[in-house]
Amino acid sequence: MATQLANGNYDAAAQLFWERFIDLVMAPASEPDMLWFAIPLIIATVLMALYFGRYRWEELGWNSSFANTMVFLFVSIDLVRRMYESKIPFSWMNIYENPLYLTITIALALFSITSMLVVYYHLLPKRLAFTIFSNLPVNLAVYTVMTIVYVGVPADWTTVGAGILLFLVVWLLLKLLQFLQRLSAKRHEEEEKGDWDSEGNGEYELDEKDLEKGPQGSMKVKEGKRSGKEKKANAAKKRKKK
Repeated sequence: MATQLANGNYDAAAQLFWERFIDLVMAPASEPDMLWFAIPLIIATVLMALYFGRYRWEELGWNSSFANTMVFLFVSIDLVRRMYESKIPFSWMNIYENPLYLTITIALALFSITSMLVVYYHLLPKRLAFTIFSNLPVNLAVYTVMTIVYVGVPADWTTVGAGILLFLVVWLLLKLLQFLQRLSAKRHEEEEKGDWDSEGNGEYELDEKDLEKGPQGSMKVKEGKRSGKEKKANAAKKRKKK
């Protein structure tokens, strides 16, 4: 793509970029072995988005960030297996015959070890570390590397750009999902409030920060003046009986 841009052929560059993006999206369909890794990544990413969409005051945590950095190491080990079994008979020579993939695998393993040390010793600011090593960036980075080794997508800047675009698209979709999730929860709370008021139970107050305690949120009820007087009257009657 850089060549097309240098020559001023922007249409060809855009076409190449779009085709590479489609290659990344459709990679699991063209390589069944990769599908078994892509499905868990997708499920984990969506479920984590739903979790933090509901409990949005919670933080990822250093321990979860540390666990995410280990994903790179596990994937690099699997990539070694992939290269080892790339030709029959299986041989360690198959690994050395793929210098590009071997370089990518080693770089991924080194990045994993470095990231583990950075998170383990809290060398980055908390907010930055929790963003970089959150579920979505880690899973999409792993997914992009797997498309290079499993499917043969070229390892160039076009793939990097397509990976960034894929990240933005997935991020927007997950944010939309979280928005719909919160909208549904808010509507449910309004229905609960309407039912509460219609029963004459006093004032219904929803503390938004307590939404994390459950799908119905936390209900704080303040007794009205009438119910307050009734309570005092009942208490006075009990004292007289005693």
